[in-house]
Amino acid sequence: MQLRSFPLLTLALIVMCAVSTGCQQMHELGGFSERLVDIVTGKTPKASALKMEDPDFPDERRQGINELVDRDFGKGHLYTTRYRQIAQYDPDYLVRATALRALNRARDAEATPLFIRALDDANDAVKLEGAKALVNLPDQRAQQPLLRILNNPNENRDVRIAAADALKHYRSLDVARTLISQLTSREFGLAWQSRRSLRNLTGKDLRYDESAWLGFVTGPEKPFG
Repeated sequence: MQLRSFPLLTLALIVMCAVSTGCQQMHELGGFSERLVDIVTGKTPKASALKMEDPDFPDERRQGINELVDRDFGKGHLYTTRYRQIAQYDPDYLVRATALRALNRARDAEATPLFIRALDDANDAVKLEGAKALVNLPDQRAQQPLLRILNNPNENRDVRIAAADALKHYRSLDVARTLISQLTSREFGLAWQSRRSLRNLTGKDLRYDESAWLGFVTGPEKPFG
């Protein structure tokens, strides 16, 4: 969603908030010296907010989002509301991915449905940010999409690793079996993360021994009921 289609009143509120809140925060951190650095570098809150709404240049929008979310006030409700809009409607997939990352950094629980939806995106960058966000903001509705990604050898490796990490929150036999099946993967990062998630789920570490893990999760102890 570009500047020309974004409500001018909301944009004005963001710019005003960026200026007032940003200056207040800077005052608390040291005031004049930090404001001076922002002015010299051009990275004022107002400038960042206007970059985020640049109608012509996606790189400017990405930079504006990153600059705003670096500041505490840029993780507030007004900003996360706008990031959610950008994550859904911006025509550039890297801008959408950046907005998802900003929502993750802000720990915006309201964005969880967007993170889950991102797992079906056609672009790996968007899909990766959705999976990484679900590591920090788990949701039961994400379990099956995450399992689907981890089970698919044609998925991007980094996306699969992030999915294996996110699955550490879901205590079920299906999740355990899927993680165990990755312990002998040729992709060591995937095997390593699957082992780590199994340790998180069970409190045990049977290393990369697939048989030992299967015996444990289906044996008398029945850690998943």
